[in-house]
Amino acid sequence: MKSEKLILQLIEQKIYNVISNRLRKYIKPNLELKEVNDIDLELLKKLKSTYGIGGIILDVDETIRKDMMKIPDCNKEWIKYMKQEFKVLILSNGYDNSVKSFANENGIEYIGFAKKPLKKYFLDACDRMGLNPENVLVIGDDIINDIHGANKCGMISAIVDSVRDNETIDI
Repeated sequence: MKSEKLILQLIEQKIYNVISNRLRKYIKPNLELKEVNDIDLELLKKLKSTYGIGGIILDVDETIRKDMMKIPDCNKEWIKYMKQEFKVLILSNGYDNSVKSFANENGIEYIGFAKKPLKKYFLDACDRMGLNPENVLVIGDDIINDIHGANKCGMISAIVDSVRDNETIDI
């Protein structure tokens, strides 16, 4: 029984990956990043001047942490650094007490159990930050949930390919 369930989950993931890869032809992010830490001070200034970015919405899994593990210290430091320049909000379809605790400890809004890519949750995040959608950068790993959701709302979108999980940071 467990093996059948595992096989079905693997098939479901494979189908989702195929669909996501096909949709990449039609759903385009504004930025493509290897990892979230690729946004450094230079790019930060460019985003502010080009797009008027005042806030960042971050996805959690496979964006700031890998495989449901804890957020690496390097990504925690990067988020704190971004918070000095931007309003930051974490938006996730899941919910995790450790992520919520990190957000609370650092004065960061956290919305869990969101139903991305529904516009309602992205717009709620903008309202909580007091920003218009066009002044918000959404960073995520999923072309449908993160990028399509952001694009539908007129937000700036950035897709990441991987998560830095070592403990060094270059800002």
